[in-house]
Amino acid sequence: MNVMTSKFKLPDSRKAIDFGKYFLISLVLLLGLHLVANANNSEVILQPKWTANIEASAKPIATDKQLFVISPLKFSELKIGEGIPSELVALDIASGKILWQQKLPPSQSLARHQLMLDSGTIYVSHANGLVGFDPETGSPKTSFKYGEDKRGGIRDRTLGISQDIAVYGDSIPIDESGSSRTGYQTKIFAINKEKPLWSYQLPKTNGLIGISAIQPVVQNGILFLPSFHDTPKGRLEQFTVIDVRSGKVLWTWETAPRDPNGLWAADVFGDTIYTSVFGFTKTQPLGRIRAIALQTGKEKWSYTITGKVKAVSDREVFVWQSKDNSGGNFVVLDKETGKFLRKFTLTRVYDTEPPNLTLSDGLIYMPDMEIKNVTLGFYGSADNNSWVNAFDDKTGKLVWRTPTLMNSHIYYPPIVNSTLDKPEKKHLIFASNFLRQGSSKVQSFAIP
Repeated sequence: MNVMTSKFKLPDSRKAIDFGKYFLISLVLLLGLHLVANANNSEVILQPKWTANIEASAKPIATDKQLFVISPLKFSELKIGEGIPSELVALDIASGKILWQQKLPPSQSLARHQLMLDSGTIYVSHANGLVGFDPETGSPKTSFKYGEDKRGGIRDRTLGISQDIAVYGDSIPIDESGSSRTGYQTKIFAINKEKPLWSYQLPKTNGLIGISAIQPVVQNGILFLPSFHDTPKGRLEQFTVIDVRSGKVLWTWETAPRDPNGLWAADVFGDTIYTSVFGFTKTQPLGRIRAIALQTGKEKWSYTITGKVKAVSDREVFVWQSKDNSGGNFVVLDKETGKFLRKFTLTRVYDTEPPNLTLSDGLIYMPDMEIKNVTLGFYGSADNNSWVNAFDDKTGKLVWRTPTLMNSHIYYPPIVNSTLDKPEKKHLIFASNFLRQGSSKVQSFAIP
């Protein structure tokens, strides 16, 4: 028998050991590179807790027990001359199951359905008034009917409701003969279910309610009423602020004709109006944010920036900084003083002006969208795919997101809410409307 000595075995053993060592080192390096790549490009995508196949035609409202959605009826159920028929759907907030449904009076193109929760009643506006339902059972509780005007005014939507007082506006043609309807007189009315309470007529004519994207708001028992009127020198914009219960005008504001510091935006958050204006110097545009007390009209502070307020927390104001009307740069200001606190950038695919943000527990929730397969021409089309991002409100980093919903739009801000049985557990809820009827959804996600 031939015996091989150990001095002949050793080199082969060393080769095997060296190969295994280098293989392990290479494997560790590759794994490390993979982890680093994933760390830089990772996306945590949450799956929905529940999905309801419902289209939302107005901003949904949530309580700790229910989610209320206005959903249009199917085309097959439309009747000629009926307007826009819809139904109010109440969903269980924990499971997404339908609890009850109520068909609504039709709305019109200038008076679409709105959803409001006030004094324990869920209200829906329609073309000629409001209807109120019991949130638990869906039983009708009350209704408001708006007054008629023989001159056929333009109903500028329900303005709001506070403590069971409904406020609405009419823009009435000045020429009663009907030969010319280019001029209007605007009137505001407040009613309850029993009787009219007060009315107010804007002192200047030839104007309408609303200034571009700035719309009326009823907040904390106060009506914030933006409007405009035309003069020979140009269009004037004005705010009228009215106490809803008494009808008393608390304060007014008006621009000067052809004011170069044009009003860009105004949003009410809590007890404050945040206005945005463009100011122009010889070298560059210079905008400004102003915080104005809703009750008194007094300025609290101002900050020089070209941007719009998109969200307000209990301590901070989040301002989107416009760059050619696009971009994801945000500046955060102190709510009480307007002092600069920090800035960050939110990375989005759809890089135009973002909608108002939803803030909750250190996260910013914002819809996003990608546009693909664009075709031009008279019958041009595109695929719009949407989702919701959750960003850290200190750094702007993406924390997690929802799955991409193909061929969809998210028109209304997401809702963050908790359930009655588990108040410590919060959920993200939003509606996505699809271009193909029957595919729209309302979804709920458990926030980690």
